Order: sequence, then structure tokens, then C-alpha cells
Amino acid sequence: MSAALEKPQIIAHIQKSLSYTVFDSRWLPCSAKFVCMGNFARGTGVLQIYEVQRGELQLVREIEKAKPIKCGTFGATSLQQRHLATGDFDGSLDVWNLEVPESPVYSVKAHKEIINSIDGVGGLGIGDGAPEIVTGSRDGD
Repeated sequence: MSAALEKPQIIAHIQKSLSYTVFDSRWLPCSAKFVCMGNFARGTGVLQIYEVQRGELQLVREIEKAKPIKCGTFGATSLQQRHLATGDFDGSLDVWNLEVPESPVYSVKAHKEIINSIDGVGGLGIGDGAPEIVTGSRDGD
């Protein structure tokens, strides 16, 4: 076997140009959908949900928010709920039900500045533990 075939390979199946800056993207658990998070040039935030159908990308929903969205995770939700936790440029942590995204399920001012990273866990895995979210920001908290 040649050395070139032993190395990991990246194969692009679908490509799409977008009209905004993408900061993060996450697959929706147990689906053929993913969400892209970022900001438009006008300074507002955007969530776009795409679905892979027959080798093509279909835009399912576009949600515009007041502040740019830097990062997101599905780690602190159940596979049934699939709530998205996001961190934005204003330091807000929001949890969204993507089926009804007009207002967050939960919202808190987590940092004084931009939330650069976020992750979550849904519990111990042996029963229903409490969902927990961790965020990181340059404010040191």
C-alpha cells in the first residue's frame, strides 16, 4: 500500500458559498441537518439550518439575531429536544429551541465580552443528570 493512501484524506461532497462570516457549525443530533452560526456584514447574527437531501443542501430556516453568534453546542441537551446553546459577541449565553426560534428558552449574560468557546454535557449518562454548559471568554471568567 502506498504511503499516500495511509494518510487521512478529506473529500468535499458538497460546497456552498455563503453571504456571511461563519464562525461555527454543528450537526443536529440524529439528523441529516446542520446549523451554521455567524454574522452578516451589517453586524447582526445569523443561524442557518441546512438539510442534506439527495446530495444537495437545502436551506431549512434562516434566523437573524441582534448580535453576531460566535459559537454553539448541542452537548447539554437531550437527543429528543436538540436545543442549541450559543455564545454571542455581547457575552450572552442563549439556549434555543430551533423549532420555535423567536426567543431563547434560556438566556443569561455570562460574560462582559465575546464568548469565544462553548461546550456542554447532558449528565452522567446513567440516568438523567443535569445539563451543564461551560463557556470561555477573554474577560477571564
